[in-house]
Amino acid sequence: MKRKVFFIGNPLGGDDGIGPYLFKELKKHPKLKGFDMLELGVIGLDLISYVEDDDRLIIVDAVHSEKDIGKVVVLKEEDLLKKPLVVSQHDFGIEETMEVLRMFKPGLKAVNIIGINVKRIRAFADKLSDEIMKKMPEIKEEVIERIIEASR
Repeated sequence: MKRKVFFIGNPLGGDDGIGPYLFKELKKHPKLKGFDMLELGVIGLDLISYVEDDDRLIIVDAVHSEKDIGKVVVLKEEDLLKKPLVVSQHDFGIEETMEVLRMFKPGLKAVNIIGINVKRIRAFADKLSDEIMKKMPEIKEEVIERIIEASR
Protein backbone atom coordinates (compact mmCIF):
# COMPACT_ATOMS: atom_id res chain seq x y z
CA MET A 1 0.00 0.00 0.00
CA LYS A 2 1.28 3.43 -0.95
CA ARG A 3 0.33 6.73 0.64
CA LYS A 4 -0.06 9.19 -2.21
CA VAL A 5 -0.57 12.93 -1.90
CA PHE A 6 -1.68 14.79 -5.03
CA PHE A 7 -1.40 18.57 -5.07
CA ILE A 8 -3.93 19.99 -7.53
CA GLY A 9 -4.37 23.50 -8.91
CA ASN A 10 -3.51 26.06 -11.53
CA PRO A 11 -0.31 27.98 -10.68
CA LEU A 12 -1.49 30.76 -13.04
CA GLY A 13 -4.95 30.98 -11.42
CA GLY A 14 -4.22 33.11 -8.37
CA ASP A 15 -5.24 31.32 -5.19
CA ASP A 16 -6.18 28.23 -7.21
CA GLY A 17 -2.42 27.69 -7.33
CA ILE A 18 -2.19 26.93 -3.62
CA GLY A 19 -1.86 23.18 -4.33
CA PRO A 20 1.24 23.55 -6.54
CA TYR A 21 2.64 26.17 -4.13
CA LEU A 22 2.26 23.81 -1.17
CA PHE A 23 3.86 20.98 -3.14
CA LYS A 24 7.00 23.06 -3.66
CA GLU A 25 7.07 24.03 0.01
CA LEU A 26 6.37 20.57 1.44
CA LYS A 27 7.85 18.02 -0.98
CA LYS A 28 11.00 17.56 1.11
CA HIS A 29 9.53 18.16 4.54
CA PRO A 30 10.92 15.57 6.99
CA LYS A 31 7.51 14.84 8.53
CA LEU A 32 6.24 13.75 5.10
CA LYS A 33 9.03 11.29 4.34
CA GLY A 34 7.54 8.07 3.01
CA PHE A 35 4.69 9.74 1.15
CA ASP A 36 4.56 9.66 -2.66
CA MET A 37 3.88 13.32 -3.44
CA LEU A 38 3.02 14.64 -6.90
CA GLU A 39 2.02 18.03 -8.24
CA LEU A 40 -0.60 17.31 -10.90
CA GLY A 41 -1.79 20.76 -11.99
CA VAL A 42 -5.38 20.73 -13.22
CA ILE A 43 -5.36 17.08 -14.14
CA GLY A 44 -9.06 16.17 -13.92
CA LEU A 45 -9.95 12.57 -14.76
CA ASP A 46 -6.38 11.71 -15.81
CA LEU A 47 -5.71 11.51 -12.08
CA ILE A 48 -6.96 7.91 -12.27
CA SER A 49 -3.83 6.82 -14.13
CA TYR A 50 -1.72 7.74 -11.07
CA VAL A 51 -3.72 5.60 -8.65
CA GLU A 52 -3.43 1.88 -7.85
CA ASP A 53 -6.09 -0.25 -6.19
CA ASP A 54 -4.24 -0.57 -2.88
CA ASP A 55 -3.39 3.16 -2.43
CA ARG A 56 -4.40 5.59 0.28
CA LEU A 57 -5.02 8.83 -1.61
CA ILE A 58 -4.92 12.38 -0.27
CA ILE A 59 -5.76 15.31 -2.54
CA VAL A 60 -4.67 18.86 -1.60
CA ASP A 61 -6.58 21.56 -3.47
CA ALA A 62 -8.12 25.01 -3.19
CA VAL A 63 -11.81 25.13 -2.41
CA HIS A 64 -13.97 28.18 -2.91
CA SER A 65 -15.50 29.70 0.19
CA GLU A 66 -16.87 33.10 1.13
CA LYS A 67 -15.70 32.76 4.73
CA ASP A 68 -12.79 31.49 6.79
CA ILE A 69 -10.24 32.27 4.07
CA GLY A 70 -7.08 30.23 4.67
CA LYS A 71 -8.87 27.64 6.80
CA VAL A 72 -7.85 24.05 6.09
CA VAL A 73 -10.81 21.70 5.74
CA VAL A 74 -10.76 17.92 5.46
CA LEU A 75 -13.36 16.06 3.43
CA LYS A 76 -13.58 12.31 3.48
CA GLU A 77 -14.96 10.42 0.53
CA GLU A 78 -18.32 9.92 2.25
CA ASP A 79 -18.57 13.69 2.87
CA LEU A 80 -18.57 14.27 -0.88
CA LEU A 81 -21.87 12.45 -1.16
CA LYS A 82 -23.42 15.18 1.00
CA LYS A 83 -22.55 17.85 -1.62
CA PRO A 84 -20.58 20.27 0.58
CA LEU A 85 -20.90 24.01 0.16
CA VAL A 86 -17.24 24.29 -0.80
CA VAL A 87 -16.42 23.18 -4.32
CA SER A 88 -13.28 22.60 -6.32
CA GLN A 89 -12.39 25.16 -8.96
CA HIS A 90 -11.67 22.62 -11.69
CA ASP A 91 -13.88 21.72 -14.64
CA PHE A 92 -14.77 18.22 -13.50
CA GLY A 93 -15.93 18.25 -9.88
CA ILE A 94 -14.24 16.19 -7.23
CA GLU A 95 -17.50 14.32 -6.58
CA GLU A 96 -17.62 13.09 -10.18
CA THR A 97 -13.91 12.29 -10.14
CA MET A 98 -14.38 10.14 -7.02
CA GLU A 99 -17.29 8.25 -8.61
CA VAL A 100 -15.21 7.42 -11.69
CA LEU A 101 -12.15 6.63 -9.56
CA ARG A 102 -14.17 4.08 -7.56
CA MET A 103 -15.45 2.48 -10.77
CA PHE A 104 -11.93 1.92 -12.11
CA LYS A 105 -10.09 1.43 -8.80
CA PRO A 106 -12.51 -0.43 -6.50
CA GLY A 107 -9.70 -1.58 -4.19
CA LEU A 108 -8.59 1.95 -3.36
CA LYS A 109 -8.12 1.99 0.42
CA ALA A 110 -9.12 5.57 1.24
CA VAL A 111 -9.58 9.00 -0.31
CA ASN A 112 -9.33 12.23 1.68
CA ILE A 113 -9.43 15.77 0.36
CA ILE A 114 -7.54 18.50 2.17
CA GLY A 115 -8.94 21.79 0.98
CA ILE A 116 -7.75 25.29 1.67
CA ASN A 117 -10.52 27.88 1.65
CA VAL A 118 -9.82 30.60 -0.89
CA LYS A 119 -12.03 33.45 -2.04
CA ARG A 120 -10.46 34.73 -5.22
CA ILE A 121 -9.56 32.69 -8.27
CA ARG A 122 -8.08 34.90 -10.97
CA ALA A 123 -7.14 34.04 -14.49
CA PHE A 124 -3.49 34.74 -15.28
CA ALA A 125 -2.40 35.65 -11.77
CA ASP A 126 0.96 34.00 -11.08
CA LYS A 127 0.99 34.48 -7.31
CA LEU A 128 -1.21 33.79 -4.33
CA SER A 129 -3.19 36.61 -2.74
CA ASP A 130 -1.75 38.62 0.14
CA GLU A 131 -4.57 37.30 2.34
CA ILE A 132 -3.48 33.68 1.76
CA MET A 133 0.26 34.45 1.97
CA LYS A 134 -0.19 36.10 5.40
CA LYS A 135 -1.69 32.83 6.65
CA MET A 136 0.76 30.54 4.83
CA PRO A 137 2.87 29.47 7.85
CA GLU A 138 -0.28 28.26 9.63
CA ILE A 139 -1.68 26.72 6.43
CA LYS A 140 1.51 24.71 5.84
CA GLU A 141 1.58 23.32 9.39
CA GLU A 142 -2.11 22.44 9.28
CA VAL A 143 -1.78 20.71 5.90
CA ILE A 144 1.19 18.64 7.17
CA GLU A 145 -0.80 17.52 10.21
CA ARG A 146 -3.88 16.72 8.11
CA ILE A 147 -1.82 14.67 5.63
CA ILE A 148 -0.37 12.62 8.48
CA GLU A 149 -3.79 12.11 10.09
CA ALA A 150 -5.47 11.18 6.81
CA SER A 151 -2.86 8.53 6.03
CA ARG A 152 -3.60 6.48 9.15
